[in-house]
Amino acid sequence: MNESTKIYIAKLNNANYQIWKYKLELLLIKEDLWSIIDADFEKPAIEDDAYATWKIKDGKARAHIGLLVEDNQLVHIRRKNNARDMWNVLREHQ
Repeated sequence: MNESTKIYIAKLNNANYQIWKYKLELLLIKEDLWSIIDADFEKPAIEDDAYATWKIKDGKARAHIGLLVEDNQLVHIRRKNNARDMWNVLREHQ
């Protein structure tokens, strides 16, 4: 796929969770960020060398999630400290 190809994902609202979830999962896989959300992945300890990489990937995943929700959905995620918690609270809310 050409890097200049635009990807459109409708923001999460009160009626489109299943489609949004699938498309966002695909985007996170494409960007090599899905492991941050995956339940089998364990967050590295702060003193672990892998923590810095996790922190960068988590920030990117958080940004994707936060930017792809309607404003009325932000109340559910704005106080979450990591992408997995954001993902899980949105799943529970729907």
